[in-house]
Amino acid sequence: MAKIAAELVRDAADLLGIRDQASLHEIRALYHDRVREWHPDVSRKDPVESHEMTIRLREAYELLVEYCMNHPFSFRAEDLARELADAAADYWMERFGDDPIWG
Repeated sequence: MAKIAAELVRDAADLLGIRDQASLHEIRALYHDRVREWHPDVSRKDPVESHEMTIRLREAYELLVEYCMNHPFSFRAEDLARELADAAADYWMERFGDDPIWG
């Protein structure tokens, strides 16, 4: 795989509406939502603009999928333990934050 520039990945994520992070499943869902909005067969927008945006969305999606599919992951026990422990804390803060009942 050729090295992908960070700016290209960030621009593709912005085009699909991805903020800080997303799973591959979320990327697919966002792509399908945006294509439903812009596809020339269903969009009430200018057909030429809709066609161009659909192409840009497809290219952005393909770039993000390529990035996700070729991103190396560590399967060392200590890396997994750290990442999974962080994920649980992040999940809790996203859902409940500083709520006085759950905090």
